Amino acid sequence: MCGIIGHIVETGDKPDISAVNKGLSLLAHRGPDGKGIENFANASLGHRRLSIIDLEHSHQPWRSDDGRYAIVFNGEIYNYLELRDELKKSGFQFTSHGDTEVLLNLFIHLGIACLDKLNGMYAFAFWDNEERTLFAARDRLGKKPLYYSNTRAGFIFASELSALHAFSFLDTQIDLKSVHNFFSHQYIGKNRTIYQGVNKLSPGHYLIFRKSSIRIEKYWSPPRPKETQRSTKDLGEQLVTLVADAVKIRQRSDVPLGAFLSGGVDSAIVVANMANSATLNTFTVGFSQSSFDESSEARKTADFYHTNHRASIVDMDVTSNLGQCLNAFGEPFADPSAIPTWYLCEHTKRYVTVALSGDGVDEIFGGYKRYFARQWVERLRFIPPVLRITLLERLSKLIPERDTYYADNNLKKIKLFIHLMRRLEESPRDPLTQVFSRSERERLFVDGPVVCDSEDYITALNLTDVDYLSQMFLVDTQNYLPDDILTKVDRISMQHALEVRSPFLDYLIVEFASSLPAHLKINRGIQKFLLKEAFRDTIPKAVLQRKKHGFAVPVGYWFKNILKAEFESVVFDSDFPDMINKREILNLWSEHQKGYVDYGLKLWTIFSFFYWYRTQFSAL
Repeated sequence: MCGIIGHIVETGDKPDISAVNKGLSLLAHRGPDGKGIENFANASLGHRRLSIIDLEHSHQPWRSDDGRYAIVFNGEIYNYLELRDELKKSGFQFTSHGDTEVLLNLFIHLGIACLDKLNGMYAFAFWDNEERTLFAARDRLGKKPLYYSNTRAGFIFASELSALHAFSFLDTQIDLKSVHNFFSHQYIGKNRTIYQGVNKLSPGHYLIFRKSSIRIEKYWSPPRPKETQRSTKDLGEQLVTLVADAVKIRQRSDVPLGAFLSGGVDSAIVVANMANSATLNTFTVGFSQSSFDESSEARKTADFYHTNHRASIVDMDVTSNLGQCLNAFGEPFADPSAIPTWYLCEHTKRYVTVALSGDGVDEIFGGYKRYFARQWVERLRFIPPVLRITLLERLSKLIPERDTYYADNNLKKIKLFIHLMRRLEESPRDPLTQVFSRSERERLFVDGPVVCDSEDYITALNLTDVDYLSQMFLVDTQNYLPDDILTKVDRISMQHALEVRSPFLDYLIVEFASSLPAHLKINRGIQKFLLKEAFRDTIPKAVLQRKKHGFAVPVGYWFKNILKAEFESVVFDSDFPDMINKREILNLWSEHQKGYVDYGLKLWTIFSFFYWYRTQFSAL
């Protein structure tokens, strides 16, 4: 787990080595154990290292024996031992015991085809000094990030957007379409960033830069669902084997290792597969506000598996780490679960350097409540929208809304369901969660109708002929998962130099899950049906039957209390961006303070954007 950066120029120009060094300093949190830079006539490659495997060696950038090739690599190749044995049979020799040298030699040996053999999380850049060509790739699910910009001054790339600010020629003009995308989903998706001149390499894609031009190709996408004649028992046994293999291979480490543990099924399955090893360290954080806390449930699971469990109960003094947390993303990012993730990573890093998590299960096995709610939306299609949406919206606003966790608040559940119906009417080709629906964004933006075009994820991913539930699973897996969940985990964990590994995102498990028909994921009202059936004899019955509890925080409560003054200062006390309708935000703020409606998520989205705008963009 590391940070990478580079600058590639045409013949006759020189790479900006000082900017690469400055960028490395901006990436120091990703790799506190070492720094390296390799310079060529047309390229400068930099690397920050967090030592996990082969602590004494495997320093980067790594250069081939003949000096022609060099690589900078962020992540882990979990099957590097098996690949190393294959390469030895082909005549390759090794001077280290890590995965970097394996990756370099594998690319020399197979070229682009090496991507088919990699099992891991990675973003790497491979420089061919003879051909003056850069090859870069990102892992299938997008666990590791890679930002890039192709400019007149050359091609630049880095693990984090903020590191690219080291280059004085970076184009930092705001992309209005990205702003619209952010207010819709709380993150900036696809291959875009907040800046017009910077892109993300999409998950499962590779990039080739040569002679000022870029070629980008997709090398992987999850399979489409298909009906199967196999029994639930047979499929469950295959899944158990896949999970066991994925957990086992992710325990390869030369530093202390543990696991995140909530009170739910996903992390319990990971821990169950680790519990037969040496004394297992598990970690959780709990919150003083009871409706958002599940630490007692995590303790019960830890006791069941006899782990060395460490829990930290926090009062969520959000003001102390707020700036560090929001600034970690380099652009607007508004998933409020980044806050508890910060506390969890901070707590875990005190004891270990690697932690396994249960991320990915909800997307690939149908764990979110909105999947189940979508079924009810389809059943109610026969009722005219004016009755099932407009009338319900008006009635729901007559009842005061408490700022508790939504699962403990029936009114919140009803409002979420109404909002789901509304956004599916307005944006039928966008099955992702929307914080601000299309009509709400039209009011929020000064040029609302111009900016608020609808995203068509269904066509973009060629899912027109797929059933609506599977469309949701696949869009989430290829958009929400990498752009929200994995972005959050990567940036926050890296702020604490903690490596997080996700066994359920082993591509073999994702391919298995994606090929399943929807009824094996949601069946007779049971979500994650096949997963629960497969591990029924492994996981405590109470965990299997427990309602899902997300990693949520009381943002609505904060904006009436500890963050009230902060919001007003950040949002209202300075010049307003021309693109935003101030009156609309004032209306939302006023209604929230009256207590009849909890606009916590909307206000957090607004606050996150303005915080970035005031502290990062205005400082450029």
